[in-house]
Amino acid sequence: MAGLWDTLRYFFETQALSPHGICLLWRPELIWTHAVSDLLIGLAYFSIPLALGVFLYRRRDVKFSWAVWMFVAFILLCGVTHFMMIWTLWRPDYGVEALVKAVTASVSVVTAVALWPLLPKAVALPSTAALEASLAERDAALTELRAAMATMVEMREHEARQKLLLDELNHRVKNTLASVQSVAVQTLDDAKDLANARELFLERLMALSSTHNLLVKREWESASFRELIDATLTPYGRPYAYDGPDLRLEANLAVSLGMAVHELATNAVKHGAWRGDGIISITVADDGAGGVTIVWREAGGPSTAPPTRRGFGSRLLERGVAVEIGGEVRLDFQTGGLTCTIRAPQSARLQLVAAQAA
Repeated sequence: MAGLWDTLRYFFETQALSPHGICLLWRPELIWTHAVSDLLIGLAYFSIPLALGVFLYRRRDVKFSWAVWMFVAFILLCGVTHFMMIWTLWRPDYGVEALVKAVTASVSVVTAVALWPLLPKAVALPSTAALEASLAERDAALTELRAAMATMVEMREHEARQKLLLDELNHRVKNTLASVQSVAVQTLDDAKDLANARELFLERLMALSSTHNLLVKREWESASFRELIDATLTPYGRPYAYDGPDLRLEANLAVSLGMAVHELATNAVKHGAWRGDGIISITVADDGAGGVTIVWREAGGPSTAPPTRRGFGSRLLERGVAVEIGGEVRLDFQTGGLTCTIRAPQSARLQLVAAQAA
C-alpha cells in the first residue's frame, strides 16, 4: 500500500519539472498566443456539449441519446485538456494533465467504438425527404378523409332538408287542396248556373295561384301585404291607392287575405267603385294598442246597397279571415261605396314592417 502511495505521489510530483513557459523562453507573444488560443478552444469545447445537453433535455424523444451524451462527455474532457495546457504554461502539474488526458482518451475510445455498431441503425433512419413524403401522404389522406366526412355530413343534411321539404310540400299540398275544395264547394253553392260557377271558380283559382307565386318568391316563409295588394289589383287596370306601413304575413294567412282581396276587387267591379269611375283606397295603420287596422274603402262609384244575402266573399271575410287573424272584420255597405275594416292583434303571423307612401 505504501508503495502505491509513493508511486502516486511521484506521479504528481512537480518539483523536478519546469512549466511550458520555460520551453517558450517566457516570450510573452508566444505564451499569450498559446494561452488565448487554448482558452478559446476550451470555451468552444464547453459550449458545444452545453448546446447538445440543452437539445437532448428538450428533445427527449431523440433515439440513441446515450451516444450523444458520450459525445458530450468526450467534447467536455477535450475542453478540460486545453484549460490544463494553459495551466501548465506557468505551473508544471503534468501529472494532473496526464490524468485528464488519460480519461479523455478512454472516453474517446469508448465513444468511437460505440458509434460503429450504431452506424447501421442511424443510416436506417428515414431521410428528411422520406419523412416529408410520408407527412405529405398522411396530410393527403387526412384531406381526403375530411372531404369524405364533409360529403357525408352534406348528404345527411341534404337528406334532412329533403325530408323537411317533402313534409312541408305534403302539408302545403293538403292545405291547397283543402282551399280548392272549399272554393269549389262555396262557388257551386252560390252560383246560379254551371257556366257562372265555372267562371267564378277559375277566377278564384287564378287569385289563389297569384298568392302562391308571391309565396314561392319568399320560399313560403312569409309574404308582403303591399305586394299581395299589387299582385291582386294591378291586373284589373283600375285605380287604387295604398297608404301606411307594409305588413309581413304568414304563408297560410297570406292565402286567406289574398282570396279576400280578390273577392273585394271582384265585388268592386260588379257592384262597387270600379263599376264606374271610382277609386279604391287601402289604408294600414297601427291602432296604438299593439294591433293593426286595415281599411278597404271604395269611393266615387255608383250608389250601393247592402246585399240581401251573404255570398262567398262576405263569409270568407267575416268568418274565415276574422277567425284566422284572431280579430274582427266589418263590412259597411254605405251609399258612397263599401268599406271593409279589419282589426287584428300583431303576432308572428301578422306584423307591421315599415311605413311606406302610397
